[in-house]
Amino acid sequence: MTNNKQPTTNNNQPTTNNQQTTNKQPTTNKNSTLGQTFNAFVASLEEVLIDITALEVNTMVVNQITGDKFIPWEAYRDIYPISPTYIEQQGIHESLRDRYIELRKNLELEYTLLLSDPTSEFYDPTVLDSATQKNNQILTDPTVELEQMQSRLPDPYSINTGQKALALKQILNNNRFLRSLRKISELKNSLDNRNKALHKKQDEHSDVTSEVIQKAVKTDIIYAQTVIQLDGDLINRYSEEILDHPHRDLILQIHRDGVLSGQRQWREMLEFVIELVQASLQGIRKALK
Repeated sequence: MTNNKQPTTNNNQPTTNNQQTTNKQPTTNKNSTLGQTFNAFVASLEEVLIDITALEVNTMVVNQITGDKFIPWEAYRDIYPISPTYIEQQGIHESLRDRYIELRKNLELEYTLLLSDPTSEFYDPTVLDSATQKNNQILTDPTVELEQMQSRLPDPYSINTGQKALALKQILNNNRFLRSLRKISELKNSLDNRNKALHKKQDEHSDVTSEVIQKAVKTDIIYAQTVIQLDGDLINRYSEEILDHPHRDLILQIHRDGVLSGQRQWREMLEFVIELVQASLQGIRKALK
């Protein structure tokens, strides 16, 4: 049987050589596909790394814990209309009004930064043109008044075309913008709860000054904040209200425990990402051999 096959092998020698030349194309395509897959993996990993380059632990005492979930559309819709007129109409407590305005300015700033970033999908080169600088004060002047700014954010209350709806959908699908929106929404929820508590306390004690009311309401305040950067920088911030809080020691102990727990989880997440990258690189090397 072996002898009979030998002539066949010799006759097919030219064909074998042609096949070797032809087989180079799938190899090139395979390398190209692997390269595209790896680039997509790196891009998605970059988004994860942005989230874990720093650990931030905030400790506050709240009146109640709700089961409300973060819904980007609803959060954006509730934050967008914030303005001095809106705050007045909503009856926001005077001690909180500046903080509401800051939330709205932060949202505007985040979107303007996206528009001015060449690597962003929303990049608009005209944003940084000298002719439009007067509309970009938010980038250079953090004290600029909200009513003096020309908002670039899409108005969720005037979506009357498919193009406007698509533009807003793309913004709410952007991971960078969503991270900021989520944090701003959480802060707004705390302000909303504190606003209700202040008004309730004020109704109960109408003869008491606003300053006394503010000190009496001790919920929905960030009493302690710790930020740990990947490069080792450590930042601790404490609210002035913690100094005379009746449960100061307990709150600070809870915060310390939260920081230690957060560090452990953060370290485990970093180790997981490193192992994931190593495993992916090994898999790519084996595929290219």
